[in-house]
Formats: sequence, C-alpha cells, structure tokens
Amino acid sequence: MKKIVLFWEERFNNNKFNDLKITRNLSPFNKLTQINWLNNTLSYNLLKNKENFLILCFLTFWLFSISKYIQLFFKNSSNKKYLFLFEPKVISPISYNKIIHLFFNKIYTWNDDLVDNKKYFKFIWPQSFHSNLRAKQFNSKKFLTLINWNKTSFIKNELYSEREKAIRYFENNDIEFNLYWTNWNQKNIKQKIFWFKKYTSYRWRVDDKIETLSNYKFNICFENMKNTPWYITEKIWDSFKAKSVPIYWWASNIEKYIPNNCFVDFRIFNWDYKKLLDFINNIDEKEYNKYISNIEKFLKTEKAKKWFDEKWANDFLNNLK
Repeated sequence: MKKIVLFWEERFNNNKFNDLKITRNLSPFNKLTQINWLNNTLSYNLLKNKENFLILCFLTFWLFSISKYIQLFFKNSSNKKYLFLFEPKVISPISYNKIIHLFFNKIYTWNDDLVDNKKYFKFIWPQSFHSNLRAKQFNSKKFLTLINWNKTSFIKNELYSEREKAIRYFENNDIEFNLYWTNWNQKNIKQKIFWFKKYTSYRWRVDDKIETLSNYKFNICFENMKNTPWYITEKIWDSFKAKSVPIYWWASNIEKYIPNNCFVDFRIFNWDYKKLLDFINNIDEKEYNKYISNIEKFLKTEKAKKWFDEKWANDFLNNLK
C-alpha cells in the first residue's frame, strides 16, 4: 500500500475522484482506490499538514491554476510531489516549462522523448472500460461522425484546425455526416479574428459519447496535436468501446500499441480527404465487420488491458517509484 494524495480539480475534492456518478471515465481511479484502500488514497483537500503522503499532481497548469500550485509548494514543502503531464503543449504549454519541473521530485509523462527513468517516467493515459456494447448491425448504422470540443490554438502542430478542415469537407459532400459536442456554432478565438460560417452538420452535445458513437460506422479520430508519437488519448479507445471504426491521426507509432487492422489510418491517403472518402465509401459489410472483429479481439489482449481500469491501476501503483 502507498499513501497517496491526488491534487486535482475541485470537483474531485472529498474523494470524488472515484465517484462514477460524476463520470464513468473515473473508473480507473475507482479501481485505484479499491486496490490501495480508501484511507491510503485521498483527495488533496483531506490532507492534514503533518501527514507524510506522496502528492500526485493531476491538475493541468493553466494561468488560473498557478496560484493553487504556489499554495501547494508552500503549504506542503516537505511532501514529495510527482507531476503528471496529461495534456500536450497545444493545451498546456506552461506544463512543459523545465523551471516548473524543478519544483517536483518526479515527472510522469506519455512522451518517450522526455523519459530517462531518473526524473521523467513513462505514464499511459488511463481508460475506462465501462462499456460492453455489442456492435450494432452494419445497415442500422449512420455513416460518419466527429465528436470533439471546438477548441483552437496558435501553437505549432495543433490539429484543431485540421478537424475544422475535415468538417468543412464532409459537409460539402453528399454524405451522412454529423458533428457533436460543445461550442461548434460559437466562435472560438481564431474564428472571431477570421471568417466564420456556422456548421450545418452540428447537432448537439451528447449525454453518452459511447452510445452516440455506436450508431456510426466511422468517426473522425484526430488527436489534439501532431508530431507527438506517443500521445494516445481516449479518442481511439472510445471508438473501440463503441464498436465504431476510427479514422485515426496522430501518434506516428500507433502500431506499437494498437494493431493497424483496428482502424483506418488517415496517413495512407496522404491526408487527402477525397481519397479517404472514396475508401470508406467502398467498404462493404463483410470488410467492415472484419474491422469490428479485430477491435473486439484486440480489447481482450493483455496489450490492451494495460490501458484499462484494474490492470492500469495495479501497474500505476507498482510503477510509482
């Protein structure tokens, strides 16, 4: 057992980081608490000053969160602190400032380029396997969707603008394409500066992403940032849970973690949307079901299980050095 404290968003105070009523995506942390016992796994607001707990920092560095980190450093100066880098530079560039890293005993990251097993250690993005949906029939599914927030960034290698490009392309072609989640018809910062036209494919924010994805044969599954080989987030895993075939881009070494017969690799079309559309339009039911079968087989392997719930929680605790 390890005495650990999770320094995270305020909504996870009072040990709500394992409350599946907030979001089922917390199930890996629910397993973490079960394995490590509740009295050994606390949210930061329950930590008493003199308790010698290891502080695991999951709170992303934003301008408004810096003050919380400053309070943490002064109030708990004697506690060991490990920083977990969930987000890439396009979302939280300040998290990658090496001066900030000096205030932490260790850094856990998905980025293999940083890993030296001295200061920087490998960490994979935990996934919740809350869904055991059966694949819906090919002919009952709609064609194509994209489910993401409408975000923007001026930082090099961002992929938000590529999502916008994909949306515009599919809207302008005679196909069944639906766009979901939040703020798509509200201008982001770039759209306020430049030209903006409302998205005709936009529907609404969904209550259950997995259930919505399960109604589509394919979904656009682009990461937030390119030129980040090891950055693999929930996007492709949500597709697998929903039994919807992902059209995936980035992580250039994705095949190291996930077999390439489980997804459509956008790179093979030289980033040409017409070639991509021609390809998926010509996938018949038999070929499509091969993708689904490959996904289902992969999810049963040890290679996949290490990303999920109990296996992730056990590995996480064992790897806290």
